[in-house]
Amino acid sequence: MNISPNVDPVQLLDALFSASPDAVIVVDESARILLASPAVESLFQYTSEELIGQLVETLIPLDRRERHEDHLRDYFKSPHARRMGVGLELSGRRRDGSEIPIDVSLTPVKLEGTNYVAAYVRDAREQRRSIDRLHAVNEITRHLLAGKEMEDILPLVTRSARLLSYSEAAWIATPKSDTYFEIVAVDGPGTECLLGEMLSAETSRSAEVMRSGDSEVIEDLYTATNVPEGVIELGLGPGLYVPFIADDQRLGTLVLGRRRGESNYQPIDVAFAEVFAGAAATAIVMGSTRMELESLKIVAEDERIARDLHDTVIQELFALGMSLQATGSSIEGPVGERIASAVDGLDDVIRQIRNTIFRLPGQSRDSRGLREEMLMLGDKYLEEIGVRPRIVFDGPVESVVSETVTEDLLHVFEEGLSNIARHAHASRIDAVVALEGEWMTFSLMDDGIGITDGLSAGNGVRNMTTRAESHGGTCTITSRDPKGSILSWRVPVSS
Repeated sequence: MNISPNVDPVQLLDALFSASPDAVIVVDESARILLASPAVESLFQYTSEELIGQLVETLIPLDRRERHEDHLRDYFKSPHARRMGVGLELSGRRRDGSEIPIDVSLTPVKLEGTNYVAAYVRDAREQRRSIDRLHAVNEITRHLLAGKEMEDILPLVTRSARLLSYSEAAWIATPKSDTYFEIVAVDGPGTECLLGEMLSAETSRSAEVMRSGDSEVIEDLYTATNVPEGVIELGLGPGLYVPFIADDQRLGTLVLGRRRGESNYQPIDVAFAEVFAGAAATAIVMGSTRMELESLKIVAEDERIARDLHDTVIQELFALGMSLQATGSSIEGPVGERIASAVDGLDDVIRQIRNTIFRLPGQSRDSRGLREEMLMLGDKYLEEIGVRPRIVFDGPVESVVSETVTEDLLHVFEEGLSNIARHAHASRIDAVVALEGEWMTFSLMDDGIGITDGLSAGNGVRNMTTRAESHGGTCTITSRDPKGSILSWRVPVSS
């Protein structure tokens, strides 16, 4: 080794050894540690002085120690510089018994006839996390390409984000209207209490982060202002809000939380979460675009089928019915009755075909209309409730009610049916949608057990109320005489 005469080689090597970001550990053939650089403390929680004289197996997970001893003996028989465990996921054991992903490079040294080996040990958590992030995004993409709905994808995103960020809780809030956000996916112990919670689209932290496009680190969610109510119950401390954005499409905000007392989110955690959220959001947008293209093909075919049914089959059946009706009007007795019965049967067939047209999978919500959407929800809960709701429209509701009100009304109707299915034991359900000037009133009535004493407003009732208030309306639940309950939801038609 050539070195300047002005440099003390021992001091230089000692400085390099002490400054190495990797933990450097030197062992002899008996596997005892002779030297350990200061970096071992941040990696393994031992000081270098504590490790000197210890067997290197101290730093090896318990279930792999015996195998490591065999590998070390084989290595000293034919020592050469190489990476350790190529193709394997290596782990080191820390003082507290926890394991940490590591990468290890080995360099043999022979001094005065004695063999030694220097192990350069590097923290591999971020490298492993990057690989896991790619796997998670690939899994999300695979589900999207398989045609999974957004409601099935977002829980996968929150779960992956929570695990990859070493967090206790994760949730995603998305905009539902100009006035509120909704927490639509959660993951982590106890986070179910957050699902469905409504947040202000103007003042909530989730909305602010999505609008700004900048992540926000929270030191203590427990004491922070402007966070969801359920966060207090979860006992969370450090928090991280990350915009869920792909290009110019703002899908919402991803929120991560750790237990109180755990380490704050560091810049590398923020960068990692931003990359993951961006990749996941991009995958969702791309998947949605693909599904829209496929849907366009389905819609085109369904529209052709619907057009053929309406323009040919229905018209021919209608003409046949008119002809039979004209003939039957001049015939009395049993034959005339049979003709009248046949005409009624044709009317039923025409109604069934029209219902089939509305229910074609490719038909859009606009083509189905509010009435058809409500009929479909009634069918959805038929098995759970045991009775199909009777739905009545009073006035030209579908032509005057805004799309936003329609969307919220369907959510309220489904929430109401869900409550009836769980609690009411009803034998009859009536749903009335009526226009009263500039207002629309939705009433859902049942003859079940009614409102019990001590009933508290859960998330469902609170969400229905929030949806009404976001339009400047009201929501009430009252008892019905002689039994049952009445849900009244009243909002302006054009809000």
